[in-house]
Amino acid sequence: MTGLADSVVARISLQRDLLHGLNDHCEAIRVRATTRNRAVSVEVDAMGALTDLTLGSAATQLSPNELSELIVNIGQTAAKAALARRDQLVAQFRLEFDRLRADPPQEENGNPT
Repeated sequence: MTGLADSVVARISLQRDLLHGLNDHCEAIRVRATTRNRAVSVEVDAMGALTDLTLGSAATQLSPNELSELIVNIGQTAAKAALARRDQLVAQFRLEFDRLRADPPQEENGNPT
């Protein structure tokens, strides 16, 4: 390959690695939130989807409506935190990706094309 082609392939590889890193970090996001009385504990993923629900002994003292409201509210709290983490990762990704895009490919002699 030519120096320019090598440079383009290297930049594409860096962009691909950056995207895979974002995906890996997002897949790893898990946020747990627990009510003050420990009646309900939830875990959500990066999209805010429920991945775990634990009911404590205090949950037995609640009416079905109170319990369902508590689950929804604490789930929303966890989801907001997870989405905030994901948004931070995406913002970092965009900055780095834009930096890579702004760096022009170099010819073999080091000159930009």
